[in-house]
Amino acid sequence: MLLGLTRAAVRHPWRVLVAAAVLTAGATALATRLEIRSSFEELLPKDLPSVAQIQELSRRVGGDGNVLVNIESLDGPEGLGRAQRLAPVLARDFLAMGSHRVRSVEFDVGEIQRWYTEHWPLFATVEELTAARDGVRAEIRKRTAAANPLLVDLSDDDEASAPAPTPTAAAAPPSRLAQLFDPQRPLPREQIAERFSSNVNGFLVHPDRSSLTLVVRPVGSSLGVRDARALLDEMRAVADRHRDELSAGKLRVGFAGTVPMFIAEYEAVVGDVASTAALCTVLVLLSVILFFRDVRSVVSVGLCVAAGVALTFGITWLAIGYLNTQTAFLGSIVVGNGINYGLIYLARVKQLRRAGEPLLAACEDGARTTAMATLLASAATSVSFGVLALAGNRGFRHFGFIGGIGMLLCWAATFALAPALLSVFEKIRPVVPAPAPAAAVRSTSVRTIDWLFARPGAILVGFAALTLAAGALFVLRLPHSMEHNLENLSNELRGVEELRRDHARAQTSLGKSIAGSVALLDSRDEAERFCQAIRARMQQPPASRLIDGCETISSVVPGDQEAKLSLLREVRAELSDRVLAHVDPKLRERLLSIRQDLDAQRVVGAAEAPATLLDRFRERDGNLGRLAVITARPNAKLELGPNLQAFTDAGRAVPVGEKKVDATGESVIFADLLRNIEKEGPRTTLLSFAGVCGIVLFLLRDSGMGARVLGSLAAGVLLMGGMAAAADLKVNFLNVIAYPITFGIAVDYGANIAVRVRERGGRVAESLAEVGPAVILCSWTTIIGYGSLLLSLNRAMRSFGWYAILGEATTLLTAMVMLPAMLLLARRRAAVQEV
Repeated sequence: MLLGLTRAAVRHPWRVLVAAAVLTAGATALATRLEIRSSFEELLPKDLPSVAQIQELSRRVGGDGNVLVNIESLDGPEGLGRAQRLAPVLARDFLAMGSHRVRSVEFDVGEIQRWYTEHWPLFATVEELTAARDGVRAEIRKRTAAANPLLVDLSDDDEASAPAPTPTAAAAPPSRLAQLFDPQRPLPREQIAERFSSNVNGFLVHPDRSSLTLVVRPVGSSLGVRDARALLDEMRAVADRHRDELSAGKLRVGFAGTVPMFIAEYEAVVGDVASTAALCTVLVLLSVILFFRDVRSVVSVGLCVAAGVALTFGITWLAIGYLNTQTAFLGSIVVGNGINYGLIYLARVKQLRRAGEPLLAACEDGARTTAMATLLASAATSVSFGVLALAGNRGFRHFGFIGGIGMLLCWAATFALAPALLSVFEKIRPVVPAPAPAAAVRSTSVRTIDWLFARPGAILVGFAALTLAAGALFVLRLPHSMEHNLENLSNELRGVEELRRDHARAQTSLGKSIAGSVALLDSRDEAERFCQAIRARMQQPPASRLIDGCETISSVVPGDQEAKLSLLREVRAELSDRVLAHVDPKLRERLLSIRQDLDAQRVVGAAEAPATLLDRFRERDGNLGRLAVITARPNAKLELGPNLQAFTDAGRAVPVGEKKVDATGESVIFADLLRNIEKEGPRTTLLSFAGVCGIVLFLLRDSGMGARVLGSLAAGVLLMGGMAAAADLKVNFLNVIAYPITFGIAVDYGANIAVRVRERGGRVAESLAEVGPAVILCSWTTIIGYGSLLLSLNRAMRSFGWYAILGEATTLLTAMVMLPAMLLLARRRAAVQEV
């Protein structure tokens, strides 16, 4: 069948080329529709609970993104007043964008301070108020009996917990009723004022007093790049309308927060994809030009791989519809590896043409001698990619699907189009034969190879020692091989210094961690019980050092108000004028202030509470109170994997009645991604190697030769692992696929050598001299594909490039040196046995 296709392509090249051009054009049109989804959610299985939960969070709440708007005075602290006057104007304009765009804008935390200052007694629990009442009564009886002035000391009572701080300015103050009557401690109003002391006139002000921050919470999720970009563009347009005012007041408006950072990282990924693909293509073509040194071979191999890549990504759009952070860079990898089949085929055809063979005979012979080895390599690579498609991790699955079909399509494009292209070139300018001298039976290269492999046994002993040492080092470092610092997996953004500066200033102005997770409940009562369980867990490490608090709507609108008001009236009754008349004047003044606050308490509702506080607990349909928010401590260091997993574990399987509830959020997605890699990585690597073994043994139909090819491959991968361990290269969610991919790609080199040796009757040196240069070029183009990733802005992608390059170098070494040594040794032993 293959020979028939070759003959048809040579005899009727334009039919083949026109059909290929139509297919390629259609596939290219489809491929241009692919978008890149950079959310880590896209890498995890859809049926994973955390993925379903974050999708439900987006549906119910609308996402947890934010835009932090800095208004900065270019005159320093002197211009802060001008920034404060502009802040409410911008806030009003942002809200005017519509409730379908902006949920809330927070800029005046003075309203929040007043809310907690006026209603602090209601934020104690019923149990705490009951204990305070009983304590006051007991102390009064005791002091009255002793005829001494009242000196109530409730320091042994439980402290009433305040609502935890909001993620922006400050928190509901602690109603520490056990300390209210201690003159050495500040009054609740004073505690609240202290918590808001970093703010100036109610604004979220940077410590250097030269900028303030507005917190804008959009309706949509920050995970959608189109919506995020449209929102930010509209907000910038709003700020631009105040251009004259900004110029006159020497002010500037900067944008930061999760939405602008997300857009910057997305654009960095897109830019990376384009730049690495372009660089890879240019370097590969230059390498091919230097190797073949003729236009027809370069153009032919280039068009073949271009058609294969276009078909690959056209089918990807039909089957998947988008790319993720793992598959976005597959273009460079498919080019670097898919071109290998054309290199092997055209190198053989060129040898035959220069020897005087006519085009058809050369193409047929090239197909016969290279198709099996390249098909084996293509199939093995496709299997190693295909194994990834069986993983639960969607990033793995998509990577496996695209890479698998990419290798097969590049192979098919090579053997379908290359003969047709060569036929067209032949009609334009025939090849002039340049046969080698008949006397040159053993070339210099063959003699050199014979000399280098004079002692194959010693070579194998050396490789055995290196492989054992590398394997031992790999196993020794394996328990510590996972990358647990998420900062080492992020994008190293360049050219966005202003964004990073604005982001840092805004975070400092907030003065509070905004990292955390959200639990979706069915009622306010369930939310309260969820937080009660979290607070219980906070009593024990590691939750005690990672979680700052768990909040519900009760941190804004107190619950059980009727019961609390009744208890507050009872406490107030105990602080009568008669009792206070016998108290030390200094303490009397303090108790009068407290009594005045108790007298002012009444039932309060959500309609009176600051809207920015309520926004954290409001759903898109208007429901309030069914959310519970877990906030991380500022020093929790959730960028470290163990801390991140411990933090998210503390919010999992929380008992709420008869059911278990998990908190969700981006932090949970990150944690699940790390766990998924630890589970899927080893399994896919083993399955990949098993699949490659099956393909090699099936297609070679020679167990001895197959074992040698696989042995050299395994040794190369072990050397890769050992070198990576020595260089302290950590395994992460991107580079873990370097292992299964290396099995599929690197088997190409050994397979081509082994098949050529078999076709040449076991003449190892002659076969190596014949196919070795093309194999080296194949590995070099693959290294170029991986090497282009080293220029990526993404640290995880760079580590993948290093891992894959190490794998290419070590497996090429074992294929070019270790495998020929094994084949030579086997031939000598066979010769001895025959004698």
